[in-house]
Amino acid sequence: MPWPWQKWSRQKDRKLETSQEKRTKKIGLALSGGSVRGSAHLGVLEVLEREGIHPDYVAGTSAGSIVGAMYCSGMPLNEMKRLSKEIRWNKLGRITRPGLGFFDISRLEDYMDKLLQSRSFDQLPVPFAAVAVDILRGQVVVLREGAVSRAVRASCSLPGTFTPLEEEDRLLVDGGLINNLPVSVVKEMGADYVIAVDLGSMKTKHPRPRNVLEMLNLSYYTLINFTHSEANLADCLIQPDVSRFNFIDFSQTQALIDEGRQAAKAAIPQLRHDLGI
Repeated sequence: MPWPWQKWSRQKDRKLETSQEKRTKKIGLALSGGSVRGSAHLGVLEVLEREGIHPDYVAGTSAGSIVGAMYCSGMPLNEMKRLSKEIRWNKLGRITRPGLGFFDISRLEDYMDKLLQSRSFDQLPVPFAAVAVDILRGQVVVLREGAVSRAVRASCSLPGTFTPLEEEDRLLVDGGLINNLPVSVVKEMGADYVIAVDLGSMKTKHPRPRNVLEMLNLSYYTLINFTHSEANLADCLIQPDVSRFNFIDFSQTQALIDEGRQAAKAAIPQLRHDLGI
């Protein structure tokens, strides 16, 4: 069955060919993790597209891997925004007996597999990478082969909260544990100019956690925000002010998209200058 957006994707490819002839820099886009706050990435992408800025390479961690995978598949932003407003936790996972996590997110893999029609990385129109961590070795794992949906699941497996992905002798968890903003990954993919969207910055006070899941999420993202960061490696850093938003509440999706849009608009003068637009 053909994708409903295949025609749109072919039209976009022709526009990309035209715009790429006018520039020599290969653009990379790094999308950070941020749980539910990942919807802010959609507002950023909306502004970039409106300016005719189309990334040649995309890498995402955790929530950034979900958005990145859908975007690189050729899915229109309007469809991505519609889906983001309909998503609920029961579509992504289920509570399970406590083991290596108490929330099984295997449903996320199934959900993404359906959306992407079981595509593998080499079938995506735009090169994409998902970032995970092998927690047994303490190493970053950049996933660029095989099923995209499985890689996204691995990248989103918040340790201690969500069940990890067991793959051969590896135990894969959320890539944010070591690299929540994969700027170096898109550089290695071939990007000359990297736009990074960081949802981990703390500009304002976070809301008080209401339950153990919110407390775990806040602790995790506070930790990664003050450990390894590749924000200084980016050529253009976009930081939507999302600190006031809850990590697990899907009801604020539109407000998060608006924050992403506002932050991206503020970066447009720099992007126009740097990219010769």
